[in-house]
Amino acid sequence: MLPKILLVLGVLILVLVVGALVIGYAVSGPRYTGPVSDHFDGKEFFTPGAPSPKGFREVIGWQLNHERTQPWGAYHYDQPAPAPPARVPDGPVRVTFINHSTVLLQFDGLNVLTDPIFEERVSPFQFVGPKRNAPPGIRFEDLPKIDILLLSHNHWDHLEIGTVQKLCTRDNPRVYCPLGVKAFLEQNDCKNVTELDWQQSANYADGTTIHCVQAQHFSGRGLFDRNATLWAGYVIDNKEAGKLYFAGDSGYGPHFAAIGKQFGPLKLALIPIGAYKPKWFMSPIHCSPDEAVTIHEDVQSEQSVAIHFGTFPLADDGETEPVDDLRKALAAKQIPADQFQALKAGASLLVGQKK
Repeated sequence: MLPKILLVLGVLILVLVVGALVIGYAVSGPRYTGPVSDHFDGKEFFTPGAPSPKGFREVIGWQLNHERTQPWGAYHYDQPAPAPPARVPDGPVRVTFINHSTVLLQFDGLNVLTDPIFEERVSPFQFVGPKRNAPPGIRFEDLPKIDILLLSHNHWDHLEIGTVQKLCTRDNPRVYCPLGVKAFLEQNDCKNVTELDWQQSANYADGTTIHCVQAQHFSGRGLFDRNATLWAGYVIDNKEAGKLYFAGDSGYGPHFAAIGKQFGPLKLALIPIGAYKPKWFMSPIHCSPDEAVTIHEDVQSEQSVAIHFGTFPLADDGETEPVDDLRKALAAKQIPADQFQALKAGASLLVGQKK
């Protein structure tokens, strides 16, 4: 009897392993092929001089032993904010925090959207994976026509392909992405795509240039495409609005001071503050709130807005902990709280308005 049970268990385990490999392959994206550089070895991308992101063994260890320092509350059934204006032709930059790393920037008659996520889960499946704890602050249907879409990398919480497809179909925006991501987008019917490497730039229109800048992170959508595409941030240089920085997803490193030296002072910086605990696991890929304040200083930001917090429970920090720690870090450096704000989902801020 026992050998039969062991045989059945063995078969079940084999089926599960094979099934996981098949799914992991199916959801993996295309790999970048191009010349070797100081951050691409011909097969994988890496951040020069930075600690390597943790591997599968460390992921399992963390998942078996992790404990949140603060709990996440019940789902917030918040009503969405009113629809933003169709355009902001002149005056200050209008910043609307939608959720996670999704921000609407309106200036000089342009509408720019970053890393859009409107789905319930950040996962290949809508029945498993990190689930949102609050609805988007703006309904997708209320978004104005998007002219520019900035994608920082291909992780599920930053490149939700269903949302991107809807935007490409509805608005046909100019999409900017890091090396290797264009092939995946084109496979999913997004055609108006410009792919950039770090330190490359592209003119969107007269008076508006998109600069691709370094970040410290990793990439991958499945089991077979880890670090097969690049990750990045962007500086938008607009003759009317000034220089606006979207940091994407990043651990802390010297690249922030380099961005400040090259482009600073910046009118606005969108800087991540969440998914930073435990530090031993997250610090190579996600900055903490106190590091975010240092980034605010490094890039010479006149006004910063927090991103990557309060929507999806991705790490061991609690629901309100990133905002609480940001407030403490600002106070410790005697930086006025209004210089680096964590907006509620759907809330807007005017940057550059005369006082």
